[in-house]
Amino acid sequence: MANDSKGYSGLQIALHWLIAALVVFQLVFAEQIEQAFDDRIDGGMPVPAEEIGAWLHVAGGLTILLLALIRIVVRARHGAPAVPREHPAPLRWIALATHYLLYGFIIGMPLVGAAAWFGGIEAAGAFHSAARFILVPLIVLHAAGALVEHFVLRTNVLRRMLVPEKR
Repeated sequence: MANDSKGYSGLQIALHWLIAALVVFQLVFAEQIEQAFDDRIDGGMPVPAEEIGAWLHVAGGLTILLLALIRIVVRARHGAPAVPREHPAPLRWIALATHYLLYGFIIGMPLVGAAAWFGGIEAAGAFHSAARFILVPLIVLHAAGALVEHFVLRTNVLRRMLVPEKR
């Protein structure tokens, strides 16, 4: 997925930060959908506040999925800068693995969540809920890696996700 590009396009940067903001929103406001889902599974009806929160979570997840698919298409067309070659192989491997796992989560979590919500699949709901315990540390690792790149290794890796590449 990388090419000779030195940076990301404005669209890629916007998609990155929009998806990041939506993921944080989803994580912070997950409690209402969990309660609404439990109420549905138990045969009850969620209270209105839970129902509204649940539908906001569903809308957020489906939006993340749509934006992730757009992001993949844009990345395939524009490319993405490679991990700096001067980095040690383990660091390059961690960076690539983290990115692929994050892509997997921003596509997989909405799909599993939709299977739980729309299909009433309890196991999908449990998996979706538990997966955040992997997603959150992964996000922290991603952010920490960007900060280490910027402040310790003094590369432009963080800057290229803040300032669009001039073509």
